[in-house]
Amino acid sequence: MTPAARTARPRWGRGLLGLLLVIAASWGALLLAPPTGTGDPALVSVSPSDGATVKSPDEVRLTFDRPVPAGLVTVRMTVPSGDQVVEGQPQPVAGEENSVAVPMPLTRYGGTYSVAWSVPSSTLEPITGSSRFHVFAPTPPVAVPQVPAGPSPVVGALHDVFRIAATAAFALGTGLAFALAAAWPAGVDHPPARRPITYAWCGLVVATLGAAVTFGGYAARLPVTEAFDPAVVAAGFASEIGGALLVRLLVLVPVTAALVQWLTGPYTADPARRGIRSAAVLAVAAAPAATWALARPGHPPLAVAAEVALLLAVAVCAGGPVLLWVLMRTAGDAVLRLAVPRLARLMPVAGVLLLVIAPVAAAGWRLVALLVLGVLSAATGLAGRWWVRRRAGARGRDASGRARLRRLAAIAAAAVAAALLGSAVPASGSALLAQPDGGPAPAEVAR
Repeated sequence: MTPAARTARPRWGRGLLGLLLVIAASWGALLLAPPTGTGDPALVSVSPSDGATVKSPDEVRLTFDRPVPAGLVTVRMTVPSGDQVVEGQPQPVAGEENSVAVPMPLTRYGGTYSVAWSVPSSTLEPITGSSRFHVFAPTPPVAVPQVPAGPSPVVGALHDVFRIAATAAFALGTGLAFALAAAWPAGVDHPPARRPITYAWCGLVVATLGAAVTFGGYAARLPVTEAFDPAVVAAGFASEIGGALLVRLLVLVPVTAALVQWLTGPYTADPARRGIRSAAVLAVAAAPAATWALARPGHPPLAVAAEVALLLAVAVCAGGPVLLWVLMRTAGDAVLRLAVPRLARLMPVAGVLLLVIAPVAAAGWRLVALLVLGVLSAATGLAGRWWVRRRAGARGRDASGRARLRRLAAIAAAAVAAALLGSAVPASGSALLAQPDGGPAPAEVAR
């Protein structure tokens, strides 16, 4: 055995071990995800109880059958005069983890008080109820106070933008990293190919943090003036969905370390290493992809696996056409002869895979967006194969064929971006990408 071979083998082993450690660290971080709930919170008791006549109480206390973040509970009260009052945010009750309390007005009058409350369910559908009690003596009933039927338009728009941006950034960054590793590993030294991956990953971190910060006010349906109260933000973090968003940030730590190592480390043209590295990109990316399912409690393991497979298929279908467009604009003819045939083989396979998974995992117009994305990926790959065959039979550089493929790749990249955003826009329904962090539905009163 030559000295070079003896040196290469240990390096190969260290590289493989490093990849396995990164994959293990990424998936190990998921163990810190909060346990998924077994159902929605149910009100056990309210004090003062419904219909009771009491002396002047200091607070109204709600007790549920499980712990509920106090910052996500909304309580409104109507005093005997008919005015609706809100005296501070609900607070946890010391020693009673299942209870929250809201203080009574400082100035209290005898008569009938009406209380309405709302708490988000595991799907963010509001669970609401109301009760009445009398201080000293009853008076004619007053109107039931109104709890917000939906999030503030500003808070809802902010949370939706962050949520959509996180999904799109993850899909684009993962898809580009995989396509580059599979088609042209040397592209890590090509700034136009490397830069979009960096931007997408930074966008994913910022958007996930923004979604976590805005989640409390979004779930509690608070106005923008109250949505960013530290207690509300902390309550959002303490919830199952908000906790899953924080776990996504934690998972991104080893993923980012692996990405930096891959983008700055030496590359190799060895086909075996190229295959292992591209497979490792998907294995590492599958860990943050799983947080989209964990952000919606109650998913069985098969549903989590289906969502991970769908999100990775979307990523590959999005990354291939975008990378092809970047290479057609910025790479030399020698690079195109090497990378385009590989992309042309990869994209139709990814497109067909998405066309198979999407009907099982999505529905409605979101299914249409995913099917369009799969068709675009497959069609762009076939166009690349057409150019490869044309280039093989042409004399010279075939400038006209390259120009046509570049225009087609630009159109495909723009259409892929539109389809990717369309598949991530929140809407009601059961589609896997429809509500990555839950989504509100019409209010349903439960008395």
